[in-house]
Amino acid sequence: MIMIREIIDFVNDLERDYPEVFDLNKSLSPGLHLWVELDEEGNWKNNPPIEGKDYVVYDGKERLSDKHREAIQYEELGKRVGNTMNKVLDKKKQIFSCSPFVVSFKIKSYSNDKIEGIKEDKISRLLKFYFDNAIAVCIANDSEKLKEQTIAFKNMIPEVLNIINNITVTISEKDGIFVEKTLIETFKDDFYISLYLKNISIEEYKFCHERYLREKLFNINDYNSDSDINETTWGVSDFINGTGAKFTKKIFLQHKTGAFHKGVASRIQARDTIALNKFDLLLNDGVLPNPLPIFVDKNEFKNNSEIVRIFNNEGERKFSYAQLLKSIYEKEEQRILGNYYLLNISRGVLNDFDFVSNFQYELNGYAIENLFQLKQKGELLPTRKIRTIFGFENSIVTKIFNNGLVREKEGQFNYNYFNDIDPNYISGGDDIANLILHFRKVFYDFIYKSRAQAVTSTMFDEIMLTSITSDLKHDELKDGYHTKELSIKEKLNIWFSLYNKFSNQSKNREDMANTFKTLLEKTELLANDDSILLDDKNVSEFLFAAGQAIYFLLSKCKASNPTHAMLEPFLQKNSAPQLQNAIANAVNAYKHEISMGRGRFERLISQVLAFDTNENLKNYQRYLLAGYFAPSVIYKSSKKEEQSEAINN
Repeated sequence: MIMIREIIDFVNDLERDYPEVFDLNKSLSPGLHLWVELDEEGNWKNNPPIEGKDYVVYDGKERLSDKHREAIQYEELGKRVGNTMNKVLDKKKQIFSCSPFVVSFKIKSYSNDKIEGIKEDKISRLLKFYFDNAIAVCIANDSEKLKEQTIAFKNMIPEVLNIINNITVTISEKDGIFVEKTLIETFKDDFYISLYLKNISIEEYKFCHERYLREKLFNINDYNSDSDINETTWGVSDFINGTGAKFTKKIFLQHKTGAFHKGVASRIQARDTIALNKFDLLLNDGVLPNPLPIFVDKNEFKNNSEIVRIFNNEGERKFSYAQLLKSIYEKEEQRILGNYYLLNISRGVLNDFDFVSNFQYELNGYAIENLFQLKQKGELLPTRKIRTIFGFENSIVTKIFNNGLVREKEGQFNYNYFNDIDPNYISGGDDIANLILHFRKVFYDFIYKSRAQAVTSTMFDEIMLTSITSDLKHDELKDGYHTKELSIKEKLNIWFSLYNKFSNQSKNREDMANTFKTLLEKTELLANDDSILLDDKNVSEFLFAAGQAIYFLLSKCKASNPTHAMLEPFLQKNSAPQLQNAIANAVNAYKHEISMGRGRFERLISQVLAFDTNENLKNYQRYLLAGYFAPSVIYKSSKKEEQSEAINN
């Protein structure tokens, strides 16, 4: 109920401070829009109708004229709110309007019977029932003149349709020949014919439409406080509400505790259903950001209307939510944003509604070091700073979920925090899809609500390890390059650089970026100096050195497709003896490719195979990955070799 109340207040704010928003982004249904003007005797006054004055045609693509925009206003005041029998005014659900002054229907509902040779078309046969309903629902009992005008309009419609049938247009065929056709012949099946009674003022249109909305916006009338609905009648809103007739028959679905009426809670008044309907229309017209911040304390921000104004950017291309927040934070006086409800809703489905006490836009100390020496155009990439939470979303979340949670294409971003996830369209398939489904809500909370505790270090480790091992499985060797090596190294850079940035119960979590540098230096010393030994209590040193040795061994593989997937069996070993046996087997398999002596590989492998520990290696897989993908100390040229090479050249 809090959400409903906040939305109602939000709409009221807009109506007071930014009323023009309700006219933004309105679209017109394609087809014919015709105004029928009657004289005092009920005769058709503007017959024959003149295009541009009495009617307009819209193909769904052309630039809107002033007359088109006028048609939008009339069409809006005659739209029904649903397709169920308790919402429509005709018994066949073929008439899409809901006003005594509007008749709107699709060409396919109108012309099919005509083709079959039936004299009276389907729509004409529905008019009596439709108008009887429209008068009963939309017109007050004491409004006799409106009733008379409505009946005259109904009686004139068959004649109007007959004239419409004979409107002709000249069109150019593909071969360049001009032919004359009836206008209706040029329409697609989903085009509309919409007729509007011109004699009625816009105020009367609005009044009658609100009477319709008051009655039809309740989900079901069984819960209404009054038999005759008025502004103050209490009932169950149809807005994001699945309660229907079946609900009353399923007693186990009904609430039995608390302040409920006939098993349901949170009834609202009829006048508030209209505000909710306006909100729904704004969502459909795309003039509200999603997610939408709804401010509780007006001291926190100018008002709710200001957010919507900024989003619509004074008629220019709309901001994304990230751009919207950036625009706000660029104002000197607005460095902190908070005390608002964040609503996420799409296609009539409520995704999330939560209170945000303090939103943190800027990030401090977030930087991705290039630990694994990635290059661009032959140059090492520099350390990359992440300055804002949306920079984190667009540059980090895209990578770790393989472009599946946040999808980037040609600089444009799409977000799948609440959409269906199809594994067939995600690199990594089911592994990554399941990862997204499991963790996307916590990332949404972390990014959009500044919930620092939402993503824990344990979660982050699981995500990174799963994502990297998925890349290992799907790696291929094409034209001498591993298809997943760049992705894996990017993820390792992210994992180790942000290792301490998430919620962690333990205060002793290591600085993985510095650990990596230390391990690389130690392993290089091991490979070059017989006097340097592995620390017999340091499993990380052992596994890093093992990763280096495994990389060297697998690089000797002459198989047709020696991919990084060959590392996976080594990662699965739980104990040191198991891993050492697997490495020894690899040495035996590739010994004919290795020149044995007292070189770097031999120094490393001798210590790796002699290391003794009872630790479960599953808890240390990151070190094996780090050693494998780190710059190879075995292949690295020594200073003497570099000097010799320089002299020879």
